[in-house]
Amino acid sequence: MGRLCVLKSWTVPIYLILTLFLSGCESLFFWPSKTLIPSPEFFNFTKQDRLFTAEDGTLIHAWQLPTKEEKKGTIYFLHGNAQNLSYHIANVYWLVEKGWEVVIIDYRGYGQSVGEPDFMSVQKDALAGYQALLNERSDNRPMIVWGQSLGASIAINMVASLPFSERPQGLIIDSSFSSYQKIMQETLGKSWLTWLFQYPLSRLITPAYDPVQAISKIEQVPLLIVHSENDLLISSNHAEILFEKANDPKELWLSQQKGHIKIWNNKIWREKLTCQLTNWPVLQQFQQACLFDQKDLLESSAKEAYSKRIN
Repeated sequence: MGRLCVLKSWTVPIYLILTLFLSGCESLFFWPSKTLIPSPEFFNFTKQDRLFTAEDGTLIHAWQLPTKEEKKGTIYFLHGNAQNLSYHIANVYWLVEKGWEVVIIDYRGYGQSVGEPDFMSVQKDALAGYQALLNERSDNRPMIVWGQSLGASIAINMVASLPFSERPQGLIIDSSFSSYQKIMQETLGKSWLTWLFQYPLSRLITPAYDPVQAISKIEQVPLLIVHSENDLLISSNHAEILFEKANDPKELWLSQQKGHIKIWNNKIWREKLTCQLTNWPVLQQFQQACLFDQKDLLESSAKEAYSKRIN
């Protein structure tokens, strides 16, 4: 999610506070960048540029990464609130080598997508890409929706709105918050300069798109919720709240990886997810097949952190 409501105490001017009261705070959840970085060259993957048309006619830019081996299915990836797809592709490009096609979109205002983002419009953008992929589908290979950080909120609301016949074969909720008001309140409460405003400002945000309200409407879709207990941006308590409200089949993975959306830097967690995807859509069947030793996962996270400290 990047810079979700990152308010540095020494840079918050009074006009920002006034703007929040006037705008309803939605603007704080979107930090787009128009400049694409050369991630295809850096990570050595092939991509095809796509354009999807949202319900209101807005053109949405996307990358489609074809698999390097026999295609197992499609990952439809909805990224977090900062930068653009060229940054967030780092979290998911590696699945191409595992046989999974990856499609990642930029919401309006991000990268090469036109327009300005808000809560309602980004839902239209996500749905546009998903519906286009469904219309192009020519086989029974699974479609997995993966939402990360802010994108997880968008993914939950999108899947909840779909008719049963169009719902994906799996949903991954990665490092999500449970409520827009709750995460706004928690973020503003971290700074002495904005602490006083945490309650009045958070109340200005509509609860209409809160993931915690939408997730209970999702049925018959295997659900995986992933979060780090050392995520200082969005507490893992949000994941536990969502997990409690979600319907079966569901599973909750809590890692010790430090940082926000950093779990996939760890090779063992990547292998665990690859196993999960291979065994979906029936969660009960892979619970034993994809059982990884918790000690190995903890040791791997610790080694990763130590390596970063000495390099």
